[in-house]
Amino acid sequence: MLPTCTVTARFTRNDEPVQGLVRFTPSRLWVVRDGITWACLAPEVRLSEDGSFTVEVTPTDTDPVWWRYLIETPAGWWEASIPHNEAGYTLRGLVGEHHPGSRAAYGRRAL
Repeated sequence: MLPTCTVTARFTRNDEPVQGLVRFTPSRLWVVRDGITWACLAPEVRLSEDGSFTVEVTPTDTDPVWWRYLIETPAGWWEASIPHNEAGYTLRGLVGEHHPGSRAAYGRRAL
């Protein structure tokens, strides 16, 4: 079985929960591990009433081909690699540590 990683976050504005969608779009449709081809997870989740989400994603280091996720949120969008980590990631930590280039969001996009 292909491992997954958990990514969590909470969005607030002026201490109030934000509502909207979070989308993880993989730049690769499948990965190969131990000779087996697996589809990459591409979750899209609506933020809960408190502005939080939790998703499972396909780690980007399970395949010999380098790839990453486009992560779209109400606060902007980023591209990030997501190496396998059983402890999981917060979105803030993931973007800060595994984001190519600058750390600011690329922009805003309606979801």
